[in-house]
Amino acid sequence: MPSHPTSRLALRAATAATHERLHHIPAFQDLTEGRLDRPGYAALLRRLLGFHAAIEAALAAPLLARSLSLWGIDLAGRRRAPLLRADLAHLGVPAEAPLAPMSGFATAAHALGALYVTEGSTLGGRQLARGLDHLLPGDSGEGRGFLLGHGARHGAMWAACCAAIEACGTEPGGLAGMQAGAAATFAAFEAWFA
Repeated sequence: MPSHPTSRLALRAATAATHERLHHIPAFQDLTEGRLDRPGYAALLRRLLGFHAAIEAALAAPLLARSLSLWGIDLAGRRRAPLLRADLAHLGVPAEAPLAPMSGFATAAHALGALYVTEGSTLGGRQLARGLDHLLPGDSGEGRGFLLGHGARHGAMWAACCAAIEACGTEPGGLAGMQAGAAATFAAFEAWFA
């Protein structure tokens, strides 16, 4: 471990308590333990869709998207709402959901903090996807696209996100901005599932 914490480690430390609380949301506990039934899974997907569609819309503001592209972030390739819609369609459920209340992001640093949250959530997705074996037998991945994330591209996409976070962390106010963005995103997610 480096003698000076990296920006990513500083983000993890700053949001650890909230992140831990999210593991105790009943739907995620049921998913982790393989107890989620089909209606419960559809409800979870719709709730996730409302959150991700809202955050993706906030991140897509033209000036913000342009600023993020300077950090090497391609927002279009990172969208997960289409994966959620495809999972809902596979279940035969309407792929519509109310949008979570979401404030815009004032700076690229705030947006990178939000991406730390949303992109980081893909890391445990493969593990969570196994909790659906009783509902979605087979290895096709259909119905689990959101949890499986970006597939073969995932490693490179996470590395690019981490590189942007580290670069932004060297800028004046960058780390504080990312911490504020990550904290606000975790808080919005927690409130949306409360």
